[in-house]
Amino acid sequence: MGRRHDTHAGPPGKHPAASVVFARSANATFGLPAPAAHGTIPGDPMTSIWLDTDIGDDIDDILALALICASPELELAGISTVLGDTAARARLARTFLAAVPGLPSVPVGAGCGFPLPGPVPPGPWPNGPARRRAGLSQLACALPARRLPGAPRRHGVDLLADRLRARPGATIPVAIGPLTNIATLLLREPGLATAIPRLVVMGGEFRSDRWEWNVRCDPLAAACVARSGILMDFIPWQVGMDCTVTAPQLRRLLRRGSPAGRLLARAVRLWRAVKGPSHARERPHLFDPMAVAVLLHPGWFRWRRGRVSVALEPGPFSRTLFTPDPGGPHRVAWGVDGARAVSAAWSRILSL
Repeated sequence: MGRRHDTHAGPPGKHPAASVVFARSANATFGLPAPAAHGTIPGDPMTSIWLDTDIGDDIDDILALALICASPELELAGISTVLGDTAARARLARTFLAAVPGLPSVPVGAGCGFPLPGPVPPGPWPNGPARRRAGLSQLACALPARRLPGAPRRHGVDLLADRLRARPGATIPVAIGPLTNIATLLLREPGLATAIPRLVVMGGEFRSDRWEWNVRCDPLAAACVARSGILMDFIPWQVGMDCTVTAPQLRRLLRRGSPAGRLLARAVRLWRAVKGPSHARERPHLFDPMAVAVLLHPGWFRWRRGRVSVALEPGPFSRTLFTPDPGGPHRVAWGVDGARAVSAAWSRILSL
């Protein structure tokens, strides 16, 4: 296959100062400062988060955004989009936000559309948006820009950097797409690693030898972020598979009459249609909503602490590896109380 399925060629899809970033040596690239201590943000009544997303392909991104909007414990500080036509993805995110009544204004910025310069994953890509004939499956849900509130004319990475500078240590990025935006942020301003108290990532797979889509889309970015020293929680592929919506739960969503509910129902139908007739009855796997659920109920998950790395050599290329280490900076969700997590998260989503 080709290097990338990106369709957006304008400024929002490019890496800011990419030529400067990759003039650095490998040691400088990964020699990032140590992060702040792990823990909740003292004095904050809510947990402030920043969503970094490839919304518009699989259905779980928009469901994760819905879970955030339905959770009073969470303050959504902003959204950056990643991978491919990031401007269209940003428009879809803004459309959903506009469908939620009473939501404060949230900055949404189109981020990096292309992966970091590096090796191309070998062999076929059997799943994910690069194989989908119709592009972003849910784009038909997005309103035209002229019908949406004004958006900042700034790159998504710059918006995230602004937030971290303004409130260092107070905002947790939740990355549910490829890690290109997060890596670009750290490569441009390594000192901002200390402003990230914790990073939640939906990515990787550790209980089998399969690669996972978000890491596969930009393995170099994933390796960079994993080596940054930032405290990270990983929600791997298998946890999402263990959190699948039941048919009765999905029927409840498809019957919703609120603006947000109707938008989600239409997104599900478009997602199924793009996947083809054999997936006409497919039910969502809550990969990305579980990255949000970590901040709401960490006790739903069984954790292992250690160090995560990304293979960049031929053979295991783009696979994620876990090394146990009681003092390591990473926690991996090794299991989940799936029925409990899905029931609680789905009830919240249906409340919109």
